Amino acid sequence: MANKLTLLLSTFALFLLVANASIYRTTIFIDEENPSQQSCEQQIQQQQQLRQCQMHLRQQVRDRQQEGEDGLWGSSLGDNQQQQYLRQCCQQLQQLDNRCRCPGLEQALRSQLQQGQIQGGMLRQAYESASQIPRKCNISPRQGCDFSSPYL
Repeated sequence: MANKLTLLLSTFALFLLVANASIYRTTIFIDEENPSQQSCEQQIQQQQQLRQCQMHLRQQVRDRQQEGEDGLWGSSLGDNQQQQYLRQCCQQLQQLDNRCRCPGLEQALRSQLQQGQIQGGMLRQAYESASQIPRKCNISPRQGCDFSSPYL
């Protein structure tokens, strides 16, 4: 009788051990397959470093700079091209997790700064424009991004 009880308890313990191990393995497998667990850096890289957002920001800065120099309102590239850049930027941002959108836009700004596309007096306007892109795209964060740039 004692042998049967020991055998039954040993079998039950073995069953629990196997069940626990398979649950753990399944949990790890699901987490590894979940794309939202990718780092923001990986997601931004998959979206071509938000190249379309960079183009949109670059053109906005140029247009505002030209408006200031010429005293004219309007775009040198035209509103259609500017809207196309914005649409494509929105599409790229939509592919990112919410938590990665503002860091991605800030990285796009830094890239433009390093390339010399945004300079000096236009930096504040570039950051203000970038902070409003999520609102223009009607995606979160709808209130915009709050950049704490050391350059401002």
